[in-house]
Order: sequence, then C-alpha cells, then structure tokens
Amino acid sequence: MKDNNPLDLHLEINKLNIPADVRDATIFVSDTLLIAWKSAQSIFGERASPEVALAIFDRIETRMHSQSSFSIAPQVHGT
Repeated sequence: MKDNNPLDLHLEINKLNIPADVRDATIFVSDTLLIAWKSAQSIFGERASPEVALAIFDRIETRMHSQSSFSIAPQVHGT
C-alpha cells in the first residue's frame, strides 16, 4: 500500500470517532487482503486478479476460523 493511502488517512483523521475494535478489524482485513493480493501475484503472475485475491482471502479466513483457538497471536505447536 502507498504511504498516506486513503484508508490510513481516514483512520487517522477519525481516530476519536471510530471504535477501537472496528479500527483494528479494518486494519486486519486490509492487511490480509494485501497479503492475499501479493499471494495471487506470486502464484499467478500477470494472470492475478482481484477475484483470485478475494478467493485467497476467503481461504485464509476459513483456515483461521477452523483452528481450535483463533487468535491473531502466533500459534505454538508441539509443547
């Protein structure tokens, strides 16, 4: 994302009016969409499209919600 993008500017200007959980969720979704877009580009190159990125986003979200203890924090396995 560009520096000073419209979303970041909006969140900064309205930081006192946007509930923290809404702000956090918005940032999380935006960041995850960016990861999905980068993933689509990595896999499909010039054939990447917003539709493919959204499908990847849906798979990420499904995977996250299927884990027994969904958390933004990293999972530690084998301990």
